Order: sequence, then C-alpha cells, then structure tokens
Amino acid sequence: MQPSCPLPSLVAVSGGRDSVVLLHWLVRNSSERLVVCHLNHGLRGRESGQDAAFVRRLAAGLCLACEVGREDVAALARRQRISVETAGRRLRHQFLAEAALKHGAGRIYLAHHADDQAETILANLCRGAGLNGLGGMREASVLQHGAHSFELRRPLLNWRRSDINGYAREHGLRFREDSSNTSRGPRRNRLRLDVLPMLNRVFDRDVVPQIVRLGRQAERDEEALTGLALQRLDDCLDPDRALRFRPLAQVPEAVASRLLRQWLVKVLELPGIGLDEVELVLEMLHPGGPAKINLPGGHHLRRKAGRLWLEREGLTP
Repeated sequence: MQPSCPLPSLVAVSGGRDSVVLLHWLVRNSSERLVVCHLNHGLRGRESGQDAAFVRRLAAGLCLACEVGREDVAALARRQRISVETAGRRLRHQFLAEAALKHGAGRIYLAHHADDQAETILANLCRGAGLNGLGGMREASVLQHGAHSFELRRPLLNWRRSDINGYAREHGLRFREDSSNTSRGPRRNRLRLDVLPMLNRVFDRDVVPQIVRLGRQAERDEEALTGLALQRLDDCLDPDRALRFRPLAQVPEAVASRLLRQWLVKVLELPGIGLDEVELVLEMLHPGGPAKINLPGGHHLRRKAGRLWLEREGLTP
C-alpha cells in the first residue's frame, strides 16, 4: 500500500523582503510540500507584473508549484466604496482560499512580523477596538471561505524587521522593493513611517516591544473572558434560543458582554454585530433599560419577563 501524500501548504509571497525570507525559512525548516501563491493587485503598472514574474522564477528555482492571480483592487475599492487596503485584503483572502481549495491545502503561511503587529494594534486601538482587536494578529488563526476553513500561520510574528533584514543579508536573498511602501497615502504606511518613529522619539525608546506585549496580554485576557462566557451561555439559553438574562447578573459585566456577543453572533447568527451593538444590548439588562432595540439587518431585540429574544420569523416566542 502506497503511503498517503501529505497535504500541501500555501505560502503567500509578494516578492518583497518579508515574504521571500518566510519562503526561504520554510524551505530550510519545514518538511511540508509548499505551493507559492502570488496575487498581482494591478496597482503599480509594470512593477506589479515584474513582481509576479520574479515570484514565478523564485518558485521555479526552488522546484515549487506556483499559483499567480491577478485582480483589479482599485476597481473593487471604487465599486464597494472601501479603502484600497481593505479591497486588497479581501481579494487576497479570496485568492488564497481558492488556491487552497484547488491544491487541497489546509494551511496558509503569511509573512507578518512584530513590527506589522505593532502597526495593527495601534490601528485597531484608534478604531475603537476592544480586547480582541488589541490582541492584534494571532500566530495561528482561521480563514473562513464559505463552508471551508483554512489555518493561517504567521511563523515570523515574533521577528523584528531588523531580524528579517539580517536573515536576508546572511543568506544573500534577492527580493523586490515595493515603491508604494514609501508613499504616505495608505494609513498603514503613515503608521510605519511617521507615527511609530514619533512615539520612539517621544518616549526615547523602541516602543514596538511594549505594544506587542500589550497585544499578547490582551489576547490572553480575551481568551479567558470568552471562555468564562461560553461556560455560562448554556445556563442562560432557552430551547427557543431566547436568552434568560437574570443569570447574567451573577457574572461581571466583562463576562456578560462576551456572553451576549456569543449569543448574537454564534447562536442567532446575526451579521454586523460589533462593540456598539453589544453595549446596546447590555443597556437592556439594566433597570429602566430599553425594552426594544434595533439591530443590523432589520432585526429587533425585545425584552420581557426576564428574557431577551430576536423578533424575526421563526424566532419570535
């Protein structure tokens, strides 16, 4: 009987220093079958095409399979009235998920590092994120694509940019320089080029390790609070998926808010639930709080006789 062939893993490679280092490191340190994946965003004219050609040659030199896609990121951003960064992320995730399905891969490697993590945490903080957002990116997370899910792995997340630069020099790696990285148009670039250097000057130290440490602490605390909420959720649920909120009075509000989010998102499967919506529901639990609130998607949450339920067909008690 022939031994089964292990499932391949994808490696997202832009052609820049970070992803080239990731690919080289994986080839040296992993026994997995790797498939190189590159998405041409079509944002930099000939440079974008040259990046794609570079990645093809890089994969061929390593005798690795290669998937290259092309999308008009700017057109999607205009059409959906979202930022180019958001459009690019959506299309990358779609491309990677489709490539994973094509190759039967369950894991996707990404080249995010500690300096990227600090930028992510700062951006999430300024957007008003809670502990979950302050946790930043996880070393292991999940990419959901329809009914399929894929593991995202970030093995360089504890590496500093200086570590990556040193690795590239030590191994004589060639890579592509993205000219858009010096533009102050994208918010992410301004965080990297302006905000973090300013914070370093203000505090007379490298602030990235402190920001990353905050992320680890936030991730740890969020996991603990969510775990406590999940333990109590069944105690509060009725068979019709309504929620008895009196048991919530026995837990801290930090746990209650996470229990409510799990109920709204996981049990009722409501879209568009964020911190603001959870805070509105929390107000319903207080004496004198509203007996009805509106939620995204035209739904209404009602309170009566110590219960909360969603007013929509099939769920109204």
